[in-house]
Amino acid sequence: MSPTEDVTPAPTVGGIKLTFIMAALCLAVLLTGMADQTILATAAPTISDEFHSLDDIAWWTNIYLLMLSSFQLFYGKLYTLFSIKFIYIGTIALFEIGSLVCTTAPNSTALIFGRAIAGLGASGIFSGGVLITTKIIPLSSRPAYLGIMSAVFGVAAIAGPFIGGALTDRSSWRWCFGINLPIGACTILICIVLVETPSHARTSSLSYKEKINQFDIPGTVFMVSGLVCLLLGLQWGGGMYPWNSGRVIALLVLSGVLLITFAALQSSSRLSKAKTIPTSISKDRNIWLAASYAIGLTGGIYVVMLYLPFWFQAIRGKTALSSGVLLTPTIGAYVVGSVMAGAMTTATGYYNPAMILGAILLITGAAVLTTLNSEISTQKIVGYELLYGFGAGFGFGQPSYVVQTLLPESDVPIGVTFITLVQNLSAAVFVAVGQSVFQNGLVDSLATIAPGSNTSGFLQTGAGDLLIAIPPDDRPKALEAFSDALVQTLYITLAVSCTTVFGAAGIRWQSMKTPKVSNEERNKTEKSAPQTNEAREKKVVEDVTIQGARS
Repeated sequence: MSPTEDVTPAPTVGGIKLTFIMAALCLAVLLTGMADQTILATAAPTISDEFHSLDDIAWWTNIYLLMLSSFQLFYGKLYTLFSIKFIYIGTIALFEIGSLVCTTAPNSTALIFGRAIAGLGASGIFSGGVLITTKIIPLSSRPAYLGIMSAVFGVAAIAGPFIGGALTDRSSWRWCFGINLPIGACTILICIVLVETPSHARTSSLSYKEKINQFDIPGTVFMVSGLVCLLLGLQWGGGMYPWNSGRVIALLVLSGVLLITFAALQSSSRLSKAKTIPTSISKDRNIWLAASYAIGLTGGIYVVMLYLPFWFQAIRGKTALSSGVLLTPTIGAYVVGSVMAGAMTTATGYYNPAMILGAILLITGAAVLTTLNSEISTQKIVGYELLYGFGAGFGFGQPSYVVQTLLPESDVPIGVTFITLVQNLSAAVFVAVGQSVFQNGLVDSLATIAPGSNTSGFLQTGAGDLLIAIPPDDRPKALEAFSDALVQTLYITLAVSCTTVFGAAGIRWQSMKTPKVSNEERNKTEKSAPQTNEAREKKVVEDVTIQGARS
């Protein structure tokens, strides 16, 4: 596919129309942000009581995340070949159907099915919203608006547990999913009436059959299958099954084989000329550096979001609600940092300063978080959270700006969904690593403190009941061991945060205020540029050689 010369210029949208469009996009982000895990977290116990299905709780989250992660690049191809507006509306409609199934679910199986449909729709919502902004907002002004969208995602993470708890306690858990229906319908209506997304000239001239031929069917099958096996293995390992169980090992090995096969297909044109990942992405070091930055940031913050509230509850004796309140500084700083980063990038025209500042704050914040102990003051913890949260906010949206600035316009949809994919995978991988580090560290420490206790039973109890299994004289040491095991998981955050240095320092500086130059314009410039004597002589030699060959 041709780069930027085949793109119809995007109409600049402003005023009230842009306000309504951005409100609709933010509502869609709010939906997917809450539907991820947060709104379900407080409702899950009540749902399990009604359906008598405690064993299915993990599936209600896992199936959503599986679908959300596995189909990112597939949607990237859809957005490349078809109308961004209509594909985006379709993803929200699919999410709405899944929410409706969940709202009316008569049993746990139906709820799992609904979550799968919702996850399939959600897979294309965030990236679709970003791509709509690429069609209605100039590149130089885009970071400010995308910063707002990133901030809304943070607000959704904060509000999800509180909204889910309030709806469950005061009405019904079904409204945790039913609330999506009117909000999603409003978003669809605004997009139908107000959004216009010009298509690429070449893709719009293709027939549906020609567009279907552009899909890398073998590559998509191997990639989706490999990601499903990988995510299942990571989510089951150490929780539902031991890491050394045959199922987990088989899933991880199979995922490796499938993903290696996918990589081989991308480097070969024998089976299909179409590629899931275009060459402009696979061979661009800047895109891979942006992806590494996204991996380090996202993987680290998910570990903090999961284990820091756990530390508050287990070590400080806080309730679930109180631990959520104590996590607010991290999310609040992330929200403010996202908005500030968008403003900074818009003002300077460069994504690099926010990436560098984000990396510095991330590493510093992660480092001080590893100093947590049972004696530390709450004020210090809040300060550490603010430091880390600002780092996450400053850096989160920047990889998306990199792909929008450096890639040909025709490859931006794949680039945006590629960044979203690595973010989701990073969260799944490092949360699983954190779980393994925590469990192994806790069992080893408690086995030393209380050698006569049943160490294999420690992980089968809740955080509040854990100390009951420990002799009273050993409980202070056990509490310290519990704290140390949780803090060990934060070293994962520190390690992956350090990797953001490579992306922050290595990505090319390119102004977002400089218009992209198409290949056609570049060729015209080269032809019209005055030639040097050396260039003229070279051209004469080439012409003589060609004439001789023809003779």
